[in-house]
Amino acid sequence: MYSNTPNFIIAGVMKGGSTAAAFNLNQHHDIYCLTLYWKLRVLNDEDYNYAAVTGSWAGNLPRPNKETDYFNLDTNYYLNNSFDIYRSFFPRHLSAIGESSPNYFPLDEANNGGAAERIAKDLPDAKVIIFLRDPINRAYSHWNHIDTKRPDWATDLHGKSFDEVVRIENNNVVGRSKYLANLTKWIETIGTDKIYVALQESLMSDPLNEMNKICAFLNVDDFYPNHEFKKIFALDYSGSIESTTLDYLKPIFANDVAGVKDLYPHLDYSTWHNYS
Repeated sequence: MYSNTPNFIIAGVMKGGSTAAAFNLNQHHDIYCLTLYWKLRVLNDEDYNYAAVTGSWAGNLPRPNKETDYFNLDTNYYLNNSFDIYRSFFPRHLSAIGESSPNYFPLDEANNGGAAERIAKDLPDAKVIIFLRDPINRAYSHWNHIDTKRPDWATDLHGKSFDEVVRIENNNVVGRSKYLANLTKWIETIGTDKIYVALQESLMSDPLNEMNKICAFLNVDDFYPNHEFKKIFALDYSGSIESTTLDYLKPIFANDVAGVKDLYPHLDYSTWHNYS
C-alpha cells in the first residue's frame, strides 16, 4: 500500500554528492526525491524564489534554498501543522519517496542537533543514505562553493584563501569534514540496517553501479542500463590545495578517518589522501 510518508532520507554530507544523487534518483520510474523549496511553498519567503533544480537560475532571481531543512530547523519543524504540510509534498503512487537535505548530517552543530532523533520519531521506517567524501577535498569544495557561488554564506570568510580559512578556529569548512561523531550518532539513533553509507568518489567514478546499490537498498528495480548520470552543482576548482595546507589538515582528520574506515572497511578509499 502506497503512502505519502517519506521512506528514505539523504542526509548529506554537504558537498558530498547528495544533490546529484537526489536528482538522478528522481529520474527512476519508481522513486521520488523532493526538489521543492520549503521556504517558498510553506513560509512564502520571497527571498527564496523557486527555480528548477535541473536548470539555471532565471534572470536575477536570488539563489533558492534547495533543501527542506525540515527536521533540523526549529522554525520549520515547529510550524503549525508542519508534518502534514511536509507530507503533502510527496506523492502516494511510488515505492520510494524521500528528500535530500545535507544539513541533517552535522548533529553536533547547535542548530542541527535534532535531525536524527526527529527522523527516527516521525519516520520510524525510513532508511537513511549518507554520502562521505575525502575530508580535505570536501572542505576545499565547501570553501570554493562559498567563495565563488554563495556570497550570502559566511561573509567573514570571503576574500580569504583556503589555507587561511581552515586555520580559523571552529570554522565549519573543517568541522563538516569531521564525520565520525556524527556518523556514530546516526547509527545509534537510526540503526545500522537502515543506513546506507557511500562515497562521493564512487558515485562520480561509477555512478550507475552506485545508484543501483542505492536502488537495492530502497527495494526498487535497477536503473535502465542507458541511464545518463548527471552532475548537479558541480564546480570547477579555482586552484589546487597547497602542500603546506595538506600537511596542516591531515593530522586534524587522521583519527576521524581511521574511525570511519573501521565502521565501513568495505568502501573504496583509494582516492582519499593518506591520513595515516
